[in-house]
Amino acid sequence: MSKTNFLSFFLLSIFLGCANTYKLEKKSELNFKESYYKNWSSGIKEGGSGFSIYLFLDNSVNDKDIVVEGVYFKGKFTNLKDQGKGNFQGFIKESDSKKTNELEIPFKLDNNEAVVSYSAEGKLKYVKIVLTKKSTMDFPM
Repeated sequence: MSKTNFLSFFLLSIFLGCANTYKLEKKSELNFKESYYKNWSSGIKEGGSGFSIYLFLDNSVNDKDIVVEGVYFKGKFTNLKDQGKGNFQGFIKESDSKKTNELEIPFKLDNNEAVVSYSAEGKLKYVKIVLTKKSTMDFPM
């Protein structure tokens, strides 16, 4: 194989591979019973604020070879922690600096929309969901 053919094949492979990287699933293996987020604040100036994200899946997911990875929300990404029985939780800290923890999200998301990343049958997949906002109780300090 000549250098030109090899280079053309290599560039075409990269282009085709990247084109499918962030494709949203039209039909997902994940079935959400409930999904919401809450704003949080540490209570001290330096402590920061952010979002807690909660996802509750149908128990039938446990029977399949599915691993829930993380969630894109409000311009940020966080890994989701498995809390057992199809329940997942993630935390996103807001920052004053746009450079800190910001990333270019490859999806167009409206205010309460999020994208959950998960792997099924060894393939990384993405599904768009809507998170409802729940309020937290404020306690005086």
